[in-house]
Amino acid sequence: MRRQLHPSSTLGCRPVSDEQRSGEGGGSFGGFVTGLAIGTLAGAVLAMILAPQSGEDTRDLLVAKAREAGERARDSAGDAGDLLARGRQIVAEAKARIDGAIIEGKDAAAQQRTTLENDGPES
Repeated sequence: MRRQLHPSSTLGCRPVSDEQRSGEGGGSFGGFVTGLAIGTLAGAVLAMILAPQSGEDTRDLLVAKAREAGERARDSAGDAGDLLARGRQIVAEAKARIDGAIIEGKDAAAQQRTTLENDGPES
């Protein structure tokens, strides 16, 4: 198998793993959201630190922003819980439909078997 090089390597020296090539490098949407939230928070803190205002005003603003971020995180967690519950409901409904179809298929097969046995070869 020929090794491919990672496109971001400066000299083209790093081989690309199968996980990187398939896009499954262990990352997840949850990890992305966490990184996005941390980056946003770090940017906000840096902007407030560099802003031309008093230290007390900056601290008050930091506390307010931290509370807002906490509230948003709780809201996001609640939304994720709602999505998970909805996903479980969809899976349960699909399973029930499949189970019903299996039962109907078995009943139809049994009925057909009985019909064939009764109409079997007549000697």
